[in-house]
Amino acid sequence: MIQHKFEPEYNPRRLIRKAMMGMKQEAFGDKTTWLCSACDLCYSACPQEIHISGVLLAIRELAIQAGYTTFLKTAVVDELTCVACGLCVEVCPYEAITLVEKPVMFRGKAVTVAHVDPNRCMACGLCAASCRSASIGLPDEFSNEAVIENLWEWMRSPVVEVTE
Repeated sequence: MIQHKFEPEYNPRRLIRKAMMGMKQEAFGDKTTWLCSACDLCYSACPQEIHISGVLLAIRELAIQAGYTTFLKTAVVDELTCVACGLCVEVCPYEAITLVEKPVMFRGKAVTVAHVDPNRCMACGLCAASCRSASIGLPDEFSNEAVIENLWEWMRSPVVEVTE
């Protein structure tokens, strides 16, 4: 018997069903579309051996193309201190960060800074941890104190038992 804690809003099976039934708006607006981090833990647990994260990421990509945006709070770049070293681009597992040129001129050149795509960022913090100029930050709810409090709350929540 496997025990899982779950977020009631996170339901890949329901999201995939919506997509299969052609309910695009409902699928694109579903929170599950934006909550999947592609960790693939669900893949080994799926009795039909469906690569669920691949399906969810494809649905997310279609949602982005249709103009939908995430409800999640993501990493933020301080453009005034960013030195555009590109380290954040290299470490981001979600390919959410790119270097972009800003039209603001400095010494006759356009300024290059890191840019976070909020629809791809999962606020994992790798970019912030690796930023040598401390130019990338996470929202306040990702502070150490908030994370610890949320973890305690999650640990006190009910456990759902799943039989295989």
